[in-house]
Amino acid sequence: MEEEKLQLSNDRLKALNNFIDLNLRNRTKSTNYHLLYDVSKVMTFNLKLGDRHIKEPDKPYSLEETRKIVLDFYSDVDSELYEKVNSIVSGNSKFDFRMYYLKDVDDFSEVDENGFQKHTKGACVDSHNGISVVYVPCKGNINDAYLLAHEVSHTFDLADGLNPTRNVMGEVTPYSFEAMFGNYLVKRGIISEKEAAEREKREIISHYDDGVETFAKLELMEIKERQREIKQEDISKIQEKYKINNGQLDYILERMMKGENNVDYRARYMMAQLVYPHYMEEYERNPKEAVKKFKEYFSRIKDNDFEGSLRALGIDPKMESLSMLIDKDNKRISNIEKVRHQEKNGFEDIE
Repeated sequence: MEEEKLQLSNDRLKALNNFIDLNLRNRTKSTNYHLLYDVSKVMTFNLKLGDRHIKEPDKPYSLEETRKIVLDFYSDVDSELYEKVNSIVSGNSKFDFRMYYLKDVDDFSEVDENGFQKHTKGACVDSHNGISVVYVPCKGNINDAYLLAHEVSHTFDLADGLNPTRNVMGEVTPYSFEAMFGNYLVKRGIISEKEAAEREKREIISHYDDGVETFAKLELMEIKERQREIKQEDISKIQEKYKINNGQLDYILERMMKGENNVDYRARYMMAQLVYPHYMEEYERNPKEAVKKFKEYFSRIKDNDFEGSLRALGIDPKMESLSMLIDKDNKRISNIEKVRHQEKNGFEDIE
């Protein structure tokens, strides 16, 4: 018996319409939404996500250990990048560096003399008026080191002023460095290969959901713009068209409406998922050459050169390249799944 389509209450439909209105008003002239639609659609229906159940590593790790292992990692990667990271972490750069235990912060509403929050609950790099602050709130485990490796890498392609290219591609750099860092932790024996795979799979799931959210939002924006009102029948048509069950649709709508009221923010994580497996294939084949390409990528990002940034990584900026990137993405996910399911005496069979 066919499942009855998900029915939204009048209040929920009204809230959805209001939310999509905000997204329409927050569109920027510089963003290619047709491209994001095509990418998010392909990612939604062609990425083979696999198992969503994960257990990420929670090995206890102090702030001192976190700083040291991340500096050691960047020293291993490249001397120039190490010097940049070391200057940030040691407080000798133009970036204000704030790393602290979350358990030690009671008030997240405090601001400093420049209008920045003194502490944030999540790791981020905040910039305005020519000033940038790197926040790394820590829980006291190995995941803090991933956060530090991630946030400091944001500074490599940070540019002043409006930069539409970085707005869309700004998470490629940190998620590539997270994957590189996972490899390094395994090489040093700090976490197991399986633990690194679990941590990376967590991010893949999140990025996949970002792609689905982006696609759903753009679909609804198109309906809203065409007929001014999203109705129950439109939701049912989407559900039927894409064969989405009630639970999936409910999850997508709830996640979407609790998120940001613009497309660009989540799209950057989707783009990171699309590109970083390609970069990691290059890095694992020839680390020094890959880092050299990445530096050129940073330069093209700063110049707001979208096509040039892709070419720097060996990606032809054409829609035809999407299938190649998805294939590499699926290959990486497949390899991660094999590691995640390995037994002590070898690999178990994976359907």
